[in-house]
Amino acid sequence: MPGPGRGWRWRAGRRLFGIHPTLVLLMISRGATNGYEIRRRIEEITGQPLPEGFVYVTLGRLESSGLVVSSPVPGDPRGKRFYRLTPAGWQALAVRMAELRGMRDFIDRVLSLYEGGT
Repeated sequence: MPGPGRGWRWRAGRRLFGIHPTLVLLMISRGATNGYEIRRRIEEITGQPLPEGFVYVTLGRLESSGLVVSSPVPGDPRGKRFYRLTPAGWQALAVRMAELRGMRDFIDRVLSLYEGGT
């Protein structure tokens, strides 16, 4: 099994490659435990529909990267799975949130310049 976060196309440091993996981690951290619920909550937040299967592909990549683990729902004939963050997933989420805060600060400074502030 690859080390935590390996195999995922996130770039370290100041760049965040895509927001959707971060949203998936965030939804799991906030209690969304299955793919359907994760998708529903992301669509609610973004106001945009997600492509069919997108969340499940993302969950598979996050799981193979060691950031989430899944377990089958006992007795569910459809193969529904519950997801939870691993310690590496919690750490990756914290790093991504710090990156977003840094981006927000940068965007606020640019907007302030544009709007005539200092």
